[in-house]
Amino acid sequence: MVKILVFSPNIVEFGRGGEISSMELASGLNKFYNVSFIDTNISPGEKLLTKAAIDKKLKGIKSRGQMKYATLHLGPWTFTFPYPLEFLKLLRRIKKNNVIYISYSDLKTSLMFILSNLIYRNTKLIIGYRRPLYSKKVFSLYNLKYRISLLLLSLLKKRVFHHALSHHAKEFLQNFYSAEKVIHIIHGIKLNGFEDSDLTKKQKDVLNFLYVGELIEIPKGFGILLNAINQFLEENKNLKVFFEFCGLGPLESKLKELEKKFPNHVKYHGYVSNDIIPEIYKRNDVFLFSSRREPFPRVLMEALAGNLVIICSKTIGSIELLKGKEFAFFFNELNSKEIKSKILEIYRLWESDYQAFSKLQNLAKQYVFNNFSHDVEIIGFRNLIDNPIR
Repeated sequence: MVKILVFSPNIVEFGRGGEISSMELASGLNKFYNVSFIDTNISPGEKLLTKAAIDKKLKGIKSRGQMKYATLHLGPWTFTFPYPLEFLKLLRRIKKNNVIYISYSDLKTSLMFILSNLIYRNTKLIIGYRRPLYSKKVFSLYNLKYRISLLLLSLLKKRVFHHALSHHAKEFLQNFYSAEKVIHIIHGIKLNGFEDSDLTKKQKDVLNFLYVGELIEIPKGFGILLNAINQFLEENKNLKVFFEFCGLGPLESKLKELEKKFPNHVKYHGYVSNDIIPEIYKRNDVFLFSSRREPFPRVLMEALAGNLVIICSKTIGSIELLKGKEFAFFFNELNSKEIKSKILEIYRLWESDYQAFSKLQNLAKQYVFNNFSHDVEIIGFRNLIDNPIR
């Protein structure tokens, strides 16, 4: 049986989209192959996932491990690097596998797997690009590091494939790698709990809006969204609306102030476990997405699966996922005036023609179920893995 190692560059307890997607990929492939999983002890922020949640995500995977990194703090900068012995352990693990899947993270990770690819000539390496491919600041350090990594990885000509989550990412990566080495496999989500029989009945007397994500201005645009909602509620005190928020971040105190100011219209839940978040999606009507950049937003697919109409900013990912869809309403610009205008537009539709609004919600769910299920993603990976090594 083919042996596969899935490597997560961050500790899985970090619990953001990348970590969850890596675990779901590993568990999905484990139904067909012998899969092992490794993460690291690197946590870029607050740890969100419990051991029980992780065990559930990785159910069935018997071989799990963690690569230890040393951390060095120099003033405002933090540097991490693997202990030499840990790297040797990783190489021994790689030697035992036929396929390695890594999520691109940084230059040092790229160098580690470039070296392993040169040592073990029969191993197929698949690199997934789940982070934004570039920053709008052309001369930023982020862009510089990313370009160096891409150029180094382009030196690997055989047994290496580059997994693009979107068509835009595929086109971008083809600037660095040959076209046959860049594979577009959709980013799917597990739809358990979102089926018709599981859908919580939505209220008809109040229009419920939902935000799920980090409470941070850059890159999530959350500060602008908060200001817009504050102004909207001040200007429209008698409208039947309610806003729910899930997440953590530096703007939490601002959100709590808004909740205190409008207790009948705003509810802040804090962090909500990935296992129970579908219930919150399902009881809401409209999803608010204000990110400034997002490669392919998992949160939008979850919202669509929960029958939510989408109000969103224009990012590479949201445009590719939602352009031309009746159930998606884009901000022309990310500012308070535009956000308020879209919220009011949706409210007027809901108030005047609930049947038409409900139809949009059903179309949203159908779109995700037909195109972005986890099963479709696994089929794409199986096609790549089962093909002869090139």
